[in-house]
Amino acid sequence: MNRISDEVIERIIDFYLGDISEREKMDLERWVKETPGQEQCFKQTLKMCQRLRLTSREERAGGMKTRIQEKWREERLKRRRRFVWGVISSAAAVLLLVGIFHVYYTNRKEPMPEILPKISLLESKHGEREAILQFPSGNEVMLGRENDRTVPLAEGIVLKSDSVKNLFPQEGGKDVMTEEYHTVIVPRGGEYNLTLADGTNVWLNSDSKLKFPLHFVGNQRAVYLEGEAFFEVSSDSLKPFVVKTAEANVKVLGTSFNVMNYKDEAKVEVALLKGKVKFEDTRNRQTRALVPGEVVRMDKASTSIVLTKEDVSRESAWRTGYFYFENMSMEELVVKLERWYQVKFTFASEKVKQMRFTGAVTRYRDLEYVLKMIEKTRDISFVDFGDQIKIYEK
Repeated sequence: MNRISDEVIERIIDFYLGDISEREKMDLERWVKETPGQEQCFKQTLKMCQRLRLTSREERAGGMKTRIQEKWREERLKRRRRFVWGVISSAAAVLLLVGIFHVYYTNRKEPMPEILPKISLLESKHGEREAILQFPSGNEVMLGRENDRTVPLAEGIVLKSDSVKNLFPQEGGKDVMTEEYHTVIVPRGGEYNLTLADGTNVWLNSDSKLKFPLHFVGNQRAVYLEGEAFFEVSSDSLKPFVVKTAEANVKVLGTSFNVMNYKDEAKVEVALLKGKVKFEDTRNRQTRALVPGEVVRMDKASTSIVLTKEDVSRESAWRTGYFYFENMSMEELVVKLERWYQVKFTFASEKVKQMRFTGAVTRYRDLEYVLKMIEKTRDISFVDFGDQIKIYEK
């Protein structure tokens, strides 16, 4: 264990408690990055803070500082004892060694037991299947891992096994119902899939919303998307399916495609796996027709559109449980990790933001595993500061 002064210990504790200025925080970050040993000291002190905070909530900050400082002094004392022990053991007789060991063992102070598991952003778990169903009235119901429950939506219509079902199918094919929209909200760290009334299957990525009717009325089937979703559209030549987003609409008859339009992303993206779709931006009414294997991307600021031929399975790899990064900047990459693991990343420099990474990894591994994989292929390091993970150039 490296040496650490009481002044640095107090600064780290202030950081943990949120009682630190921006200048002090920058000074602390510089100290952490000076040597790997100091980074380890920082992490160890934070873990001590977390254990004391969780097991002694009523303690005042001053009491916490005293206990942390005492803990580090105990560590130093143990190191000195181990050093002295090594010197004596090389020269003393066996009987004397046994006596010294007995005195040390019976008088040493036992370390504080680990009552609760250690907390670290790097130990953040992957997302899971969860969503919220919001009714037009504003009422909400939680949707989770169990997909065999039945949720009443309206008279004669239920959500059963994640499918919108009409218990009393209308006769004659006449649209006698009015469109009433419900919303599925998938939080950060979640994912969800459902089947709409027309048989269309939808997979929603984390931090996404889908607004859909219980019954499609009129000459088209329209849904509204915020975020990212993969669609397998049930074919109906007389009633095209339309995905509407803030910046663009996607019109299809029967096909499989991925749509991404997050508010914090600079572009809208549509990738077509099979079938045929028409992309139209809502501002200038520019259109592009896509065939399988094509991806269209529109810059939200300039509305410039680029159509390319690609391996489109990469764009929807999240649906099958993978992150796929193709020459992606770290600035873009961490946005996807933030949504799934519900953590915050910051950068030490603009240069680190622009570093690029290519690779694939399952979404169902803990964050630490993913970051270590990135560290092995790029000259960067991730440092957990408790409230955020900061990315440095090695």
